[in-house]
Amino acid sequence: MNVETLKALNDLEALGFSGRDVYLAELIPVVEMAWADGKIEPNEDALLLAYAEALTERLNSQCGAPLFRLDHTYRVLDRLKERRLSPAERLVALRALKAWAGPGPTGAAMRSEMLSWAQAVAAVGGSPVWDSSELFWLQTMERHLDAAD
Repeated sequence: MNVETLKALNDLEALGFSGRDVYLAELIPVVEMAWADGKIEPNEDALLLAYAEALTERLNSQCGAPLFRLDHTYRVLDRLKERRLSPAERLVALRALKAWAGPGPTGAAMRSEMLSWAQAVAAVGGSPVWDSSELFWLQTMERHLDAAD
């Protein structure tokens, strides 16, 4: 494991993601999108639940075994929904997730998935126009995750 990946794991652990939960850390940017306008709306919450289900299913499929339980993923999601991360924690999370995902097609797919779900959460917020804080967070995510790498 390279130094960048080890730092990413330490940063994610500082945010409460250790062991297998590191794989669930990709929930962070999507939950933060729901928080972007100051509160998580019911429509956004429904999409967060759908993302948790899709993520659990994808991880189990990649492992070829049911290593991730949906009830545990929901508990991690609930923890993230309890409070919005500070701006510094959000940036640490994005940098760590990019390093954790790694380069190449698999890492790019993971980063692209996070961005797609974040866009869906913003779009379902109930307003015809995205809140400026949602746009700002999406631009920040795009800059830091750079799914095209």
